[in-house]
Amino acid sequence: MIFLDTTFVVALFVSNDDWHESAVKVYDEIRNEKLVISNLVIAETVTILKNKLKTKDIMEIYRNIPNFFRVVDDNSLYGEAMNEFVKYDSTISFFDAMYVAVMKKEEIFKIASFDSDFDKVDNLVRLS
Repeated sequence: MIFLDTTFVVALFVSNDDWHESAVKVYDEIRNEKLVISNLVIAETVTILKNKLKTKDIMEIYRNIPNFFRVVDDNSLYGEAMNEFVKYDSTISFFDAMYVAVMKKEEIFKIASFDSDFDKVDNLVRLS
């Protein structure tokens, strides 16, 4: 299983994103793996996409997300995310701390991301 960070998801869907070519290359390498995102990744992605795409295009992406990725409910993990945030002394964002909490719960040890803050996380391999 591989968790997909918002930076990766955005780059994958936005052709003029600085990381688009890299995201497509990584996606081609991992597409046969079980790819996992969380509800918070969806929320963060839609928020970022509003400045990059038309609303109708964002809606199309939103509708198709379950066809591409397994979506994990992260609503019960805010406490664990805060523990991760504190563990890393706020050197990672709360969003990233939430993703770490999700990955721990799901026993995921790889993340596709262009956010180098994940390099600080113990026992995690970042694909970029």
